[in-house]
Amino acid sequence: MIESDYPPTPLVNEPYHEIVLRAIKRQIDTGKNKIAFIKGERLNEVVTYRQVYDNAYSIAAFLYSRGFGKDVACAVIPNLWQYSAFFLGVALRGGAISGASAMFTDYELQRQFVDSGAKVVLTSEEYLEKVLKAVKQSPKVELVIYIPKSEDHPVPDGVVSWNEVVKARYSSSIPKPNIDLDNDIIILPYSSGTTGAPKGVMLSHRNFAMMIGIYKQHESTNIVPLLSDDWDYEKEKFMLFLPFYHVYGFGLVNLSLLQGSTGIIFTHFEPHTFCRAIQDYKVSFLPLVPPIMVFLAKHPICDEYDLSSIKLLVCGAAPAGKDICEELSRKYPNMKYIQQGYGMTECTMSSHLPDLKNSVPFGSVGKLASNMHMKIVDPSTGKEMPPGMSGEICIRGPTVMLGYLGKPDATKSTIINGWLHTGDIGYVDEYRNLFIVDRLKELIKVKGLQVAPAELEDLLLAHPLIRDAAVIGIPDKRAGELPRAFVVRASDSLTEEDVKLWIKDKVSPHKQLAGGVEFLREIPKSAAGKILRRVLRERVSSKL
Repeated sequence: MIESDYPPTPLVNEPYHEIVLRAIKRQIDTGKNKIAFIKGERLNEVVTYRQVYDNAYSIAAFLYSRGFGKDVACAVIPNLWQYSAFFLGVALRGGAISGASAMFTDYELQRQFVDSGAKVVLTSEEYLEKVLKAVKQSPKVELVIYIPKSEDHPVPDGVVSWNEVVKARYSSSIPKPNIDLDNDIIILPYSSGTTGAPKGVMLSHRNFAMMIGIYKQHESTNIVPLLSDDWDYEKEKFMLFLPFYHVYGFGLVNLSLLQGSTGIIFTHFEPHTFCRAIQDYKVSFLPLVPPIMVFLAKHPICDEYDLSSIKLLVCGAAPAGKDICEELSRKYPNMKYIQQGYGMTECTMSSHLPDLKNSVPFGSVGKLASNMHMKIVDPSTGKEMPPGMSGEICIRGPTVMLGYLGKPDATKSTIINGWLHTGDIGYVDEYRNLFIVDRLKELIKVKGLQVAPAELEDLLLAHPLIRDAAVIGIPDKRAGELPRAFVVRASDSLTEEDVKLWIKDKVSPHKQLAGGVEFLREIPKSAAGKILRRVLRERVSSKL
């Protein structure tokens, strides 16, 4: 068993939302009318800390009037500032927020509404029709709130406008719910669904408060001092383009508020808008996912902007290849630190954090965060593996979820004797730096030999004419499986033979692309940046 090398973070003993509200109030009390959020697509549209604070209490008052307590509220909106206010209002009533992608179909929404037992749904005007269709098949939903595009927009029957909700006034007569920090859920995100049907991940107040506490302590000692002698969060701009319904994006928007920063919110990723914001606001810290790393490394649009302000780039949600990291270092010498973190929704975001103070080798996600324990085990026998040997990564600590909502069997097979079995394969070096090899269920078996798709993808992305790539195993009668590459090319001159030759001398015979190469316009990915291999497998199956 491996214990964290970092000093322990003190136990947090108050509801998480109260920590956030106190941080917001601190900004209000300065009297500076501090800006909390800027709209990335329209930089003249701003929202103050005061607006977020007042709206949160108004939402709590309105929900109280509708009998909402320790219930679940779903948010089906793109990245909007209202997400934070709604979350805080729900939490003030003792409830939990469950985010869903605005891109979901009505069937997917209905499935989450029913599974989560949602009582209230928040959406925006452009998604209202789809949400109402889903609500018809969701008997527990009692209230739909929608954010209109304009003040004078007519309100459809059966829904309540956000503008009406925030007119409610909070008073001391509204009873404050008793919060059980260890057992009351504050966030109910759904797992990505890349390895089965989406499941509600129950995260308690203690889970999330400890995660944020661990991160803030680590950042103050092992990140910020290396970036600048006079670092001031209140002068920093946070790029908030990762989806808020995902635990990574949700954590970042919370950190922006907790640290008194100004967040630049993007409802969707648009290359020019993204690069222009970095240039205009001189963004120095950029948390992102692998597809954005590939974009920064390879897309010609980036050359049109001055991105020299970026000092630290941190990748999460999925592994980033060594070659992409090295390409970024060459292209942007100002990026002094290019690092990765590691975690999953089931452990409230991160178990491993970037460390600028201690050298972290390329390709590693660093060391175990404070208060956490880890072991690497043989997936077949459960035997612990020594340094240098790969096995399944298992995590234990205060951020591990309570379980999957309404799915005791799935919970029991994932959390065994207090250990969260991540389904990821990795190893530690002699210094206890963790390296991710691949997903347990994504390993390709060629004649009984394991092939990690991530290894081949890393090599493919190093090719100057390859913009993006994914590898899966396809069925083969003789070998069991064979690796097939899906490639987004930068030039039509690139052929299948070119791709195979690029790989040929770099890997063992069983890792060759004997399953072929297929060219696509884009690689299917989740909002968190994870390759949707299931979609690629379905594509192959449909052609068999």
